[in-house]
Amino acid sequence: MRTKRRTSSTARYSRLVVLAAFAVFAAASTAAAHDFWIIPDLFAFDADATMEVNARQGGGKFPVGTAVQLERIVDARIIGATSSAKLTEMSVVGSSLTLRHKPVAAGQYVIAVGLAPRVFRETPAGIIRFLKAEGGAAEAARLERETPFAGLDSVIFTAASYATTVVEVGSGGPRAFAKSAGIRLEFVPMNDPSHLQVGDTLHVRVLGNGSPVPGIGIELAAGLERTTDATAAVMRIPFMADAKGVVHISLDKAGPVMLRSAYASRKVGGTARDWDVSRTTFVFQVGAQHGAEPGHGRRFHPAGGSLGRRARELVCVCRTIHRDDVPDPRCSRIAVPRPTLSRVRAPSLPFRLYR
Repeated sequence: MRTKRRTSSTARYSRLVVLAAFAVFAAASTAAAHDFWIIPDLFAFDADATMEVNARQGGGKFPVGTAVQLERIVDARIIGATSSAKLTEMSVVGSSLTLRHKPVAAGQYVIAVGLAPRVFRETPAGIIRFLKAEGGAAEAARLERETPFAGLDSVIFTAASYATTVVEVGSGGPRAFAKSAGIRLEFVPMNDPSHLQVGDTLHVRVLGNGSPVPGIGIELAAGLERTTDATAAVMRIPFMADAKGVVHISLDKAGPVMLRSAYASRKVGGTARDWDVSRTTFVFQVGAQHGAEPGHGRRFHPAGGSLGRRARELVCVCRTIHRDDVPDPRCSRIAVPRPTLSRVRAPSLPFRLYR
């Protein structure tokens, strides 16, 4: 009997270990699996091109992710300096939900997409856990400090997710980067993100319900260079807005960058237990260091998935820069029209083609 009891206890212990390990794995996966962002095939399009913007979700492999379900999109707009239109042409292509649109005029445009909101009833501790699991650790910490749920046994909150990016169409058109999309939480750049290069600083204001949010926390993630590496994961760098809701971000790496933030606020017109929880992302491209060829790192992003119809007409050239005959390991990617490639004559600079 004693042996049987030990065997039974050992079996129960083993099952508990397995279940605990699974729970930890599931929790870690959940915490890293709910970012939502949009990223264009190209950050700059020809004036007569149909632009393609990809809606993705995922965790630590930005800019690679999985497609957002079509039925979850409730708001998709393209906002110009003096115009605004709905995006209606969209379909799932591979690992992306691709939105397509052909602007009628050259210029800069803000693309804004919103997912269908979800309503939850939770304890105050539950809403804190929700924020921590969904990339809002800084906002969760603020709520813990300020205790706005004191005296409440439950909170009804509406969770909504938004994503924005900026694209260029043609050249010389009006700027739109400072336009607000009117969503519950958004990043509004104060300087033009289309012209940012390594060594520059992005100044961005965070608006919650249309007003600056002082002291709000945000996180920055630079796109992975090797998304196929199973152990690779993006590094999140925290920042905090100043008293005017402005964050100042020094940029030291070329490639796609994602900002994300979360914000909890009392629902307008609601009771003390009615709250909104908003999450948002903003994706932009950082060009190569000043002094590089114009457009370096800005017109093409190595997103790892389908590049779309327009991007397939381009060839990406990866050039290794030599200094004193020692190859620099850094590599810049630029989009070069196919006819241009045949005119390249630089035997001292090796080229490698990417299809």
